[in-house]
Amino acid sequence: MSTHRPLPIQNDYQEEVLEELGRLREEAMQARHVAIKTENLVKGLGAEMKQVGYRQAHQEHRSLFNSAVAYVLFVLLTFAGLYMNFQAKLETYGVKLQGRDREIGALERQGGDLKVDLERWQQIEKELLEFERLIKGGDKEEAVKRFGALRRLSFSGLLEELVVKFKGEVAREKYEQGVRSFEQRNFSRADELFAASLSYEEAPPYLGDLLYYQGNCALRLESYKRAIELLTKAQTFTHERKVRADIDYNLARAYEMENDKVAARRLYYRFYLRYRHTEKHRAARAKRLYERLDKEKQGGAGPSEPLPDVEAEEAEAPLEP
Repeated sequence: MSTHRPLPIQNDYQEEVLEELGRLREEAMQARHVAIKTENLVKGLGAEMKQVGYRQAHQEHRSLFNSAVAYVLFVLLTFAGLYMNFQAKLETYGVKLQGRDREIGALERQGGDLKVDLERWQQIEKELLEFERLIKGGDKEEAVKRFGALRRLSFSGLLEELVVKFKGEVAREKYEQGVRSFEQRNFSRADELFAASLSYEEAPPYLGDLLYYQGNCALRLESYKRAIELLTKAQTFTHERKVRADIDYNLARAYEMENDKVAARRLYYRFYLRYRHTEKHRAARAKRLYERLDKEKQGGAGPSEPLPDVEAEEAEAPLEP
């Protein structure tokens, strides 16, 4: 064992050593603080790195989820597009099929119409042949009746003139037959023939005479209101004096039978004034009938009416030349 002992430190160096030791201790303390601070920073950096790792992992999961959702949406949109395209094509085909069905229906209707037209034209052909046969056979009345069925044809105007002529001839025949029946006192048959004549020609040149005969038929058949109407119309035409006198007298009779005593009284008196010189017998009868009606009126509740002025009556209803 060494027995050497260190030399004693001098006092002037002792303070420097102490100061140096103090500085070293401070530096050591500072180094320690720096080491602690660095350790804390490293720990914080580690925690931040962990957070970054967590965030990155979360971001990756989110990105993966978003990618999956986007893929699913893409698939759905693609499927929807394909489905809509399929539906559109299906609807297009459906519309085309409906159009074809309509075309087929239209063609079927056209076929039916053509069939109906063919049958109609066949019937028209038969009617034309029958019309031709009636014309050649001289059956004018039946030909005129058959023409009513041919009037609807577009070329019926070609036959119109011929049929109008036939109508006039048939109307004249019916009128003449009616006159013969009237003269034979078959008034019902005569009235039917006169009506048939007017059905073929409404305004023949002999309309005034036809109305005269028809009015007399109605009077004898006791259809007094109709007789008044027909004889009144007959008065608007020009007639021979004797026929005109017969119209005026029978019109007064029709009013009397219809129980219109006022009109009958006036017409009897007018007849007397008109025909007292030419139709003396009936004028005297008309005067008697007027006086009888006048007495009946005097026997009633009202006062007797004065006789109309002769000149005024003659001016109102002058004699036919």
